[in-house]
Amino acid sequence: MATDLTSRLGAVFNSYFPSFARGLASRDLLTDDDLYQALVEGLLAIDEGGLSWSRINQSLHRASEAGMSEGFFRYYFLESPDHHPYPVRRAFGREDYSPAKADEIRTIQQFQWGLRRFMYDAMLYWGNFRQAYGELRRRSFDDILGFFATKRFDDALLRRRGAVREPSAIAKDNRYLISEMACKTYDASGSLESSQHVKLALQAFDQLRAAGQPATPGALKAKTEELAKGQGQLGLFELMYEDASDTLKTEAEVVALYSGQWKASQAARRAALDNTRVYLSFCNDLDVYVATSMRSRQDFREMGDTCEKIFTSPLLRNEYHIRYFDPTLSAALHHEDKGIIECLMVKTAKVLLYFAQHKESFGKVSECAMALSLGKPVIILCPDDSRGLELYHFYRDAHPLTRLVQFTTGIVNGAMITHSFDQAVILLERILSNRMEYDLAQKSGAESYFLLKERLTGSTVRVVTDDQLLTETFWNNWHGIS
Repeated sequence: MATDLTSRLGAVFNSYFPSFARGLASRDLLTDDDLYQALVEGLLAIDEGGLSWSRINQSLHRASEAGMSEGFFRYYFLESPDHHPYPVRRAFGREDYSPAKADEIRTIQQFQWGLRRFMYDAMLYWGNFRQAYGELRRRSFDDILGFFATKRFDDALLRRRGAVREPSAIAKDNRYLISEMACKTYDASGSLESSQHVKLALQAFDQLRAAGQPATPGALKAKTEELAKGQGQLGLFELMYEDASDTLKTEAEVVALYSGQWKASQAARRAALDNTRVYLSFCNDLDVYVATSMRSRQDFREMGDTCEKIFTSPLLRNEYHIRYFDPTLSAALHHEDKGIIECLMVKTAKVLLYFAQHKESFGKVSECAMALSLGKPVIILCPDDSRGLELYHFYRDAHPLTRLVQFTTGIVNGAMITHSFDQAVILLERILSNRMEYDLAQKSGAESYFLLKERLTGSTVRVVTDDQLLTETFWNNWHGIS
């Protein structure tokens, strides 16, 4: 009988407390161990028809552990609250589960379901189990209900809030003209001829003519690129260079090659400055900040296509009047202001969508780190190609800093990594509708090291380490740091 009970206790707790389960298995069953006896009595109570609130507290007290309020017992083990921050019926990851109407714990599955829910909540909102239990165990059912209601997005409000004036459209082929590099080259010059990228083209034209070579489109481009490399301005060349259609014979023709670009840049700049004012007008209700970096025209085109594909999805557009900040549609008179604006948008956005690219930049990495440290949900979308797949596995499974710590709470906050546009849309919709799904995992080779994974992508979003020194040092010092 005793051996059977030990085996069954191990089966119940091994998924959650492996080191504890192993400790149970090694105990001398003839001893009068209070903790062991308390657990045995709890299991027997379920076998006999039900584990009541009084009985579970009696077991906890015999094991020298603090008991729980009737509200805690009811919230986690007896009911499936509809207004939790995630659907509690999906805690097991299979078909919806909720206990039959009962006033006691009647099955092992019901017990596991309640325990798993508590562990999810502890990892999501406290970062450790001890503090979560200490704060929740005294509360009434209504207090707990009210507490978790504050952790939800008001999805009903998001659906009925209506539309706002949106930023003006800027042609995808012209968005590169409001990049910081493009603005610098135009704003620093008083005329088209004095713009740095035009001067490069004119120098190339003069050198070709001095060498007696015709300024064919190919020759002019190659010479301009050569000069740009020599002057450390290859990025400027790649962004601003215009291909000629015919052989150029005069400097005026070279300048004319950029006249359309000049006019387009002025129009794009005006629209982008106005767009910034539009963004500021609804930043208090911003849904998504788009973190990206563009170096070439093609980068701008691809970013425009990707944002359009994601944010015009009926799942987001029709349901929520989705509001997102796209830095490729925004400009500021001064680059210092642009940094302030983007920090504000990260702070006020509900979610950050980070576009991983083949080359990363300091700016968007900083924005991602800021959002994670603010405790915001972060989605990292990798390119859907072979290099993107490498980035996906690196960010999801290897890079330690795709999980940072929220500064105000000390809770680990991990990004969700994907290389699928469709998954990015689903994640955004689940976040805004409070329908995120999670799985609990134990870190391979560790004793009681728990990972909370976002179910769709398998990304680790919360961590509870089993390193005792790290745990005690962390929590003893974190909140004392100013």
